[in-house]
Amino acid sequence: MMPERTLAKTHLLTDIPEAQINTLNGRCRWRNFEQEELILNLNDKSTDVYFIVQGEVRVTVFSESGRRVIMRDLKPGDHFGEYAAIDGDPRSATIVAMNRTVVAQMPSETFNNLLVEHPVLALKVMRAMVGVIRTLNERVVEFSTLGVKDRIHAELLRLAQAGRIVEGSGRISPPPTHAEIAARISTHREAVTRELKKLEREGIIEKTKGSIVIIDIEKFEKVVSNARSGKAD
Repeated sequence: MMPERTLAKTHLLTDIPEAQINTLNGRCRWRNFEQEELILNLNDKSTDVYFIVQGEVRVTVFSESGRRVIMRDLKPGDHFGEYAAIDGDPRSATIVAMNRTVVAQMPSETFNNLLVEHPVLALKVMRAMVGVIRTLNERVVEFSTLGVKDRIHAELLRLAQAGRIVEGSGRISPPPTHAEIAARISTHREAVTRELKKLEREGIIEKTKGSIVIIDIEKFEKVVSNARSGKAD
């Protein structure tokens, strides 16, 4: 079943009147992407903004040696591409569809006019950017001060906090592959495999077919916090 082609359910545009949403729907180019299909490439000079109506996309960058670093995943209701729309510079990351994905591609001129016309949207964009900056700062500190084991723990905690917390347990679903976790924290898959097996043996995590569960999320948060502050467990 094809999703309704409307921007009404996108997080950024929830405060826009319905009549204007209908007008914006007509100004967008609606595009379908299959799993693993490239949507945007690093350093592209396009400036359109994309709103996800169906599916998920992955934001990645590549080092000069070709190593992939996963920055974040985006879901229905999210948007991407606003950096280039605002400053006109080339794209800062590569965007790939994780599964069958439908996006609304909005011209940068239309997007920027919206920010001027609706200051609440500009405030939402600024808050989102601040959130990205805070996360990047956190990761820079982790890369500079934490060993691989502690970086794995910190990333698991981030993923759990972005998922569901139920009765004190954090659930990461669907579970990322070991290679994907490694690409998030700049290490190798083998290191992730060893540490996850160790955490499972110690009863800290539980792996199921559809998720990774951190049994006691509060206790795990303290472990990560201690590592970040240099304290012993």
